[in-house]
Amino acid sequence: MAQNGSNKILIIIIVFLLLILIAGGAGFFWYMQKDDMNTNTTSAPQEKKISAADETLAEVGPLYPLAPITVNLKTTDGKDVYLKATLSLELDSKLLENELDAKNAVIRDELILILSNYTQVDVASDNGKAEICARIKEKLNSMLHDGQIRNVYIVSFIIQ
Repeated sequence: MAQNGSNKILIIIIVFLLLILIAGGAGFFWYMQKDDMNTNTTSAPQEKKISAADETLAEVGPLYPLAPITVNLKTTDGKDVYLKATLSLELDSKLLENELDAKNAVIRDELILILSNYTQVDVASDNGKAEICARIKEKLNSMLHDGQIRNVYIVSFIIQ
């Protein structure tokens, strides 16, 4: 008979714990739904705060990704130092893509000539990378007729 009483108490404790878990889960679900309703209300539109970085990204023109390019950097000690770079060109017009496609070999040749004139020390600094991008932009723009390159972006840059 004592075992019967302890079984009832055990069952009551288990049921009580299950109710607590269910209530906790329901409360959590309600809280998450309430949070979603506050962020997705359609009755009163909230103004979205746009940061300066978001505005800058919104102003970026069409991008033209270039295939990765590998060059030997200029050295004074005779050791080989390689640079593998992937660049993307920001265009002022999507119409420029056709001209870039047609001049792909010439563009790659110019990139090799420009990049291989730098040393490892030159390309390691932020200023060196900015100079490379400016030089590439200037050289390629002098060859283009259907538009201009606004910016040159470095997507990857590996020195080995």
